[in-house]
Amino acid sequence: MNTKLKAMALCLMISVSALGQSEIKYEGETINRLDKDGKKYGVWKLFDKDKGIKIVMKMENDAFASNIDYYRNEQLIVSQDKTDPGKYNFYKDSKPVPVKITVENDKRVVIQENGKALDEKIQEAFFSVLEVKTMYYGGEMVLRRFLANASSGDWDSSASLQLKWDINKNGAVENIKVIKSDNETFNEKAIQIIQKMPRWQPGFSNGRFLKGMYATGIRFMAG
Repeated sequence: MNTKLKAMALCLMISVSALGQSEIKYEGETINRLDKDGKKYGVWKLFDKDKGIKIVMKMENDAFASNIDYYRNEQLIVSQDKTDPGKYNFYKDSKPVPVKITVENDKRVVIQENGKALDEKIQEAFFSVLEVKTMYYGGEMVLRRFLANASSGDWDSSASLQLKWDINKNGAVENIKVIKSDNETFNEKAIQIIQKMPRWQPGFSNGRFLKGMYATGIRFMAG
């Protein structure tokens, strides 16, 4: 498959519902749904492709309806209790070991029920899967393509802008600001492009959805 066909296939694979961006279609699955009130429901999956991390949970009315399962390379590493986020099972040789996190000398430590800490290397594996950052579905290459396509046109003049925006806990883009522009007549157009951007993956850390921030440039070229 040539580069152009690969790009087309990737764009088809990554799509968002037109109905208020209420769901994400990613890698053949429909995930990360929002109801009409903007509350999370159904299966939510979050990824860090570079690290092989996947976080899976079920949501109902913005609350956890299942334990939060943390995977690395498709292997279950940690499961966090849905009702008591301080309780975990760490999976060692596919067997669950009940643990909790304490703080000793300003350092987080994973403690077993018998009071003994997990081995240092195992603790590193435990903490390494608990967090993912905000992500544009498909990655940086697909984001750049979206911006390039959206800013292309037969413009009367050129412009180069820098923008930044927030990504909220549902992955929606908000608080868009132009931080640098050499042609202010394009400022509103650039903001409109970002407003039309599909939902991102929100950040997530140890049982909590997080806000994120992103900044990038957009160029408009005269025809």
